[in-house]
Amino acid sequence: RPGMLTFAAVIMFIVAGLEALSALLAFAGTGWWATSEGNLVYANFVFYGILDLIIALIALIAGIDILRGGTYGLMVGYVFAIMGAIRWLFVIPAAPVLAVVVLALCVMVIYGLAKHSDYFEEGA
Repeated sequence: RPGMLTFAAVIMFIVAGLEALSALLAFAGTGWWATSEGNLVYANFVFYGILDLIIALIALIAGIDILRGGTYGLMVGYVFAIMGAIRWLFVIPAAPVLAVVVLALCVMVIYGLAKHSDYFEEGA
């Protein structure tokens, strides 16, 4: 398996872990969902916790599938990386260094998946 595919799978595992942490914080009712005045941004923590758990599960399965050479992991990896890149483009004014780093990671995942797409065709 090419190293860039292993990198893409590890990034998917990191996404899964961070989403699981976000779900845990939502279920605990803490985290970054409060404004500086103390008002809640989201009122329904359970809904967002369940949503974050579903995203974490999808990312975990995609990471495992990338390691196995499955096309599900390839497609979900593309979707997550593209959506992540688009999302972090909007964060550039607030946190330029972090946004550029995350954008670079997203581009590396897309590059790794695109360059080694023949690995997925052989595994099918």
